[in-house]
Amino acid sequence: MDSTSASGRSTKRTGWSTSRRSALTGSNRICTENNMNYRHFIWDFDGTLFDSYPHVMQCCWDALVGAGLAEGLERETVLRYLLVSFGDMKRYTGMPDDVYRAFVDRSHLLGDDEVLPKAEPFPDARDVLSAIVKNGGKNYLYTHRNKTALWYFDTYGLTEFFTDFVTSEEGFPSKPAPDAVLALMERNSLDPAACIMVGDREIDGMSGKNAGIAGALVNYPPALPDGTSPAAVTAMDYTAESLTEFARMMGIAGI
Repeated sequence: MDSTSASGRSTKRTGWSTSRRSALTGSNRICTENNMNYRHFIWDFDGTLFDSYPHVMQCCWDALVGAGLAEGLERETVLRYLLVSFGDMKRYTGMPDDVYRAFVDRSHLLGDDEVLPKAEPFPDARDVLSAIVKNGGKNYLYTHRNKTALWYFDTYGLTEFFTDFVTSEEGFPSKPAPDAVLALMERNSLDPAACIMVGDREIDGMSGKNAGIAGALVNYPPALPDGTSPAAVTAMDYTAESLTEFARMMGIAGI
């Protein structure tokens, strides 16, 4: 399937375009001994590995209703802004700082206190993470979420597939700033040419591209606030509608 970029240029959604392949000139292209395109996969959490946005959106909408801010707002439109970034949602809705903090805190409640619907890993997340490790690769996490992400990994038995984690407690500038990605690569002595940042939002992949590595857009929402498909305007090197599609695109055996 083809998509059209913001410049009107058609790009293949199932691989690199010729211009992108040339632009990378080998600096971000690498094949491991197991023929994976990359060896180090840096993952976003919410919306990428975990189907958490129904849960997060419920907390967001409850906060808007409780603060008397929901009148005149369409829930679907608020969700579209939320799927771009929390900051975009906050600006669009006019959510005050105290309401915003309460919303985020409530979305991080765990166990019996977790607001329904609960956040759960996408059905293919375990298989993809496991296959990367089996093929000699490594997984890393970079999320704006706090250490509740690690609780979810432990709860769903995914921790064993990860080498390192960056959560909000480390205090790095928010995506798309490259600081956290650069720090993750430095402390693990990673070759930038072997790394790719993977997320469901443009800011996820851009944090990688701004750090000099490849970026991928996966599990992306159907539409941006203006109705445009994220795949049609992305600056990412790869787009995939699912983790499974992305894994096959990466040459990960066993998927």
